[in-house]
Amino acid sequence: MLLVSVGAGTAGSTLSSLLAKHSNGSILLIEAGASFGYFSRIPLLATFQQKGINDWSFLSVPQKYSSKGLIEQRQCLPRGKGLGGSANLNYMLHFDGHAPDFDSWHKLHNISNWSWNDVSPFMTAAKPKKEELYEIPRSYSMLSEALDESTVEFMHESWQFRRSIYNIKNGLRHSVLQQFLLPVINSVNLRLLPQALVKRISLSSSSNLKATSVLVGIKDEQNKEIELIIKVRRELLLCAGAYQSPQLLLASGIGDTKLLKRVGLPVQHHLPLVGQGLHDHFNVPLFVSIDIIGPTLNQRTLLNPMNLIKYLNTGTGVFGNFGVLGHVAGYEEPMPFGITFFGAGAIDESALMSISNFKRSAFRALFPRYHNASQEGFVVISSCLQPRSRGSVSLLHKTMRRNPLIDPNYLNDEHDVACTIAAIRNAVKIVTSSAFSKLRPHIHWPKLQECANFGPFKRDFLEHQPSDNYLECLMRHIGLGSHHPGGSCSLGSVVDSQLRLHGVSNVRVVDASVLPRPISGNPNTVIAAIAMRAASWILKDELQYD
Repeated sequence: MLLVSVGAGTAGSTLSSLLAKHSNGSILLIEAGASFGYFSRIPLLATFQQKGINDWSFLSVPQKYSSKGLIEQRQCLPRGKGLGGSANLNYMLHFDGHAPDFDSWHKLHNISNWSWNDVSPFMTAAKPKKEELYEIPRSYSMLSEALDESTVEFMHESWQFRRSIYNIKNGLRHSVLQQFLLPVINSVNLRLLPQALVKRISLSSSSNLKATSVLVGIKDEQNKEIELIIKVRRELLLCAGAYQSPQLLLASGIGDTKLLKRVGLPVQHHLPLVGQGLHDHFNVPLFVSIDIIGPTLNQRTLLNPMNLIKYLNTGTGVFGNFGVLGHVAGYEEPMPFGITFFGAGAIDESALMSISNFKRSAFRALFPRYHNASQEGFVVISSCLQPRSRGSVSLLHKTMRRNPLIDPNYLNDEHDVACTIAAIRNAVKIVTSSAFSKLRPHIHWPKLQECANFGPFKRDFLEHQPSDNYLECLMRHIGLGSHHPGGSCSLGSVVDSQLRLHGVSNVRVVDASVLPRPISGNPNTVIAAIAMRAASWILKDELQYD
């Protein structure tokens, strides 16, 4: 094959579809999973896919600075396995991108050709058509109305309020799979190899290193593995994501020599920063009960036959989105923050504990009305948009059949603590504003035994100004990763400005692992835009070959 692409997630689906459409060469797309089932397309059922056959179901290593309210202090790290990857597992939220994110890459990391002017045409091209997006209407619920009204109340702040926009068409998830890959899946120059795991990349032994082939493992009906060697004639494109692209490089002997020797892997190419620089957003949820009938997600809402009829007839209503109704962002440095409003009143204990890894005591402190299936309310989620903590992806085993060692290292940097505290305090300002007063909100500050010395005290439920020490204790116990990993094969340190692996001329990494800093929002559309940009370079190079 002229081009071999590994991974059919957001980047892999976008990149392979464009190459199939415009390239004269043949493309082989290798994907470890199969297809997602039909239920994956029903927006409200998104979380029910986690821990299923289409989820890699990774766990972090025990966290040193966070996750103290989680079992073994380990975070659940879902990643999509199958056509569409995590774009078929995520919560479908669209984000147009934030120009200063890209301009900072050049200013802070000396990365050329990645300013907003360079990237914005591809962001425009990657954005789904208007009919492929669903925006929460202002009149959706009293919560969405309150959020809209608060924009006037906070005009004096440089905050941006927006209602959620979803990758949903006619009430169904419309991911990169539907947008890009499926329309070209039968192209004569595209070959798809599903349920096949790339286990190793072989490099030429000459001084001019090139990828020559990949070793692929396929399980038969008896669960025995058949191995294939597939030759790479032009380029190898790694689109396996922020956890598995660095894992594959390391398992191939491409990475830090000391690490590779410690695991017992022969070194093919010393590239010390493979797997380093991992970043992710970190969320602190707070439950807010309200004393009115929402509608918010609870048993009453879900069992109301009119809501199901509305969804079947129009594709809208509570089944036609995931319940995230809106966002507030403050982009001012040094502490840019994000606040998300999730319109769920009743949180199912067994379901959320399964996908979050919460200890029961921490879950019940966070959601003290867990037993009331008809509870009305919402969850306000606070985060730092540009966290400075950095983690890593490493190996414990040689084989790709075993999970990588993933250490997000949340809250390692004290700046992230201060930034998240500021985000929580801004969220409280909004929830206690005049615009929200008609909801009669009540913030449930979690009563964690481990934080009892710091709060919450009686006055905290009246004034809603708990101490910084309490908020820090809170985030270190009940904070959750945002599932926006990136940075583990970063631009500049691992790949060049055209995403080519340093020292290996025909390998590119095209996925979230190349992001040198977090995206100030949901990264999915940005990843698709990066894949489009990579496709333009590959197609331009093809003209020179022909």
